[in-house]
Amino acid sequence: MNPSPVAAAVSAARRSRHRPAGFTLIELMVTVAVAALVVGLGVPSILHTLARHAIDAQAEELQDAVRVGRSEAMKRSGPVVLCRTEESNPTHCAGSGGSWQTWVLFTDAARSGTFAAGDSMLRQHQDASKRTTVTADAASILFEATGIAHADTGPAVIVLAERGAADPAQQRQVCVNPRGDVAIVAGDTRCP
Repeated sequence: MNPSPVAAAVSAARRSRHRPAGFTLIELMVTVAVAALVVGLGVPSILHTLARHAIDAQAEELQDAVRVGRSEAMKRSGPVVLCRTEESNPTHCAGSGGSWQTWVLFTDAARSGTFAAGDSMLRQHQDASKRTTVTADAASILFEATGIAHADTGPAVIVLAERGAADPAQQRQVCVNPRGDVAIVAGDTRCP
């Protein structure tokens, strides 16, 4: 014979009074220790992945700027310049190679090599990421109406790496050859 629903509820209530609720201190300590281990092992990997994505995104943005610069020079039948800038003066081309954390792409109507009145700004990158370094020996790349690219160092190679990391396998290079072709290569691979 089955007990009535009321009797079953009373019986369940009596059983629950005798069983302690919650976690024991040992169970809580084991849970916290496992969580700390998972976080400790996962955080460096996540930070490394975020830096790699930042490098890839910046490399693709530079590659796109080179393509736009070459295309605009041919379309406008006039020079277009991609140059590195200083964070303190984001519209002034730097005079030498170095950090490409910030850069500008513009038409060079006066053929001066610097952004001036009458020039059209095509692209500008001002986000100076603290996760990555972006460096090159070239200060600028000039695109002629024929699509040919001139850098003051010959073929332009812009190297992107995780800040503080020495592993060349994690680097990316944006390579611009004299024909104006651009490619992204991984690590310290030689540019095509």
